[in-house]
Amino acid sequence: MNVAKWRGVWRRFSGRGAYPHELAGLLLFPLRRIFFSPETLIRHLHLTLASRVLEVGPGPGFFSIEVARAIPEGRLELVDIQIEMLQKARGRLRRAGARNTGYTQSNAITLPFRSGAFDVAFLVAVLGEVPDPKACLASIADVLRPGGLLSVAELPGDPDALTEAQLRTLMQGTGLEFVDTVRVSRGFLASFRREAKDRGATAEVR
Repeated sequence: MNVAKWRGVWRRFSGRGAYPHELAGLLLFPLRRIFFSPETLIRHLHLTLASRVLEVGPGPGFFSIEVARAIPEGRLELVDIQIEMLQKARGRLRRAGARNTGYTQSNAITLPFRSGAFDVAFLVAVLGEVPDPKACLASIADVLRPGGLLSVAELPGDPDALTEAQLRTLMQGTGLEFVDTVRVSRGFLASFRREAKDRGATAEVR
């Protein structure tokens, strides 16, 4: 990679916007588990063995392997705007023996799934990277089944990190109701549920 391209990667890394796939390896640093581990995340997702789960912005799949293993009869769908990130995540999941997974390249604002397709969705240090986070939340709300859970983690050191107050303001009018907040390191994990008023919604991934 030439100097000019590395400068561009560094600007993307240190500024706002999508995390550069060229530095994906940093997201797999083992000490990251000290601050927010996949096990901690899973404890708060309220998964069942057959849950249908949406992960938006998985990067190289730091959380994905453990989530897929927690739902052996379900399915984990990974969505990322960068095909390179999906390729890295797919490789890691395949090497780990995870086969109950799907991979979709898409932005986070117009998700290409049916309404009510998922039981659970989660984003870790992703929402602030999205150009229109409120539209993203509304799109996720639509693809969650009524009563489905959305968990959003924001972590220290992320230049795009949102505060809890900002997140709860963004949730207004999206059809998502606040459930609770858990402190993780110096960040937080906030959970919301889709308003359970349309109980006839389907629950299948396109």
